[in-house]
Amino acid sequence: MNAERALPQPSFGHISESFGALSEQFALCANLPAVDGGAGLMRSLETITNQLVQLNRKVDAVDRKMEDLRTEMTAERRNAIARNENATATRASDDLVALYNPTTGALVGPFPPTLGQLERLEPRQVNELLQQLGEPVTGRIDDRRKHLMRTIGVVTRKL
Repeated sequence: MNAERALPQPSFGHISESFGALSEQFALCANLPAVDGGAGLMRSLETITNQLVQLNRKVDAVDRKMEDLRTEMTAERRNAIARNENATATRASDDLVALYNPTTGALVGPFPPTLGQLERLEPRQVNELLQQLGEPVTGRIDDRRKHLMRTIGVVTRKL
């Protein structure tokens, strides 16, 4: 009586073979354009993101260069006006107008307030002012002093 009513039993071997076949078929899904396209799309998005980061860096560098150029142009404009003023100095007591550092845009200094004090600068002070103005610091001190005077616009004094 039990044998007549026995229910069908699963074949574990068959189940194992079926899982193997399913596994092989699922592995082949990576070849489908829709599935691989997603991975390819992600790679493309990563590439675009990296390129945008590089572009941002380049734009930032251009911004810095533009700001540096703006600073230099402003300093040069101000220095042209100061040199014009300094060109009128003929006596030791005549006032001088300080120039601006073309790199930083800041006033150079300490800057001598009069022509007489300019003429009495120590070699170290002459060198510091020339460096701040972006000028070479070479040669004899007399030559450097003359160069400093020309650089700041003093032209009417015997050099």
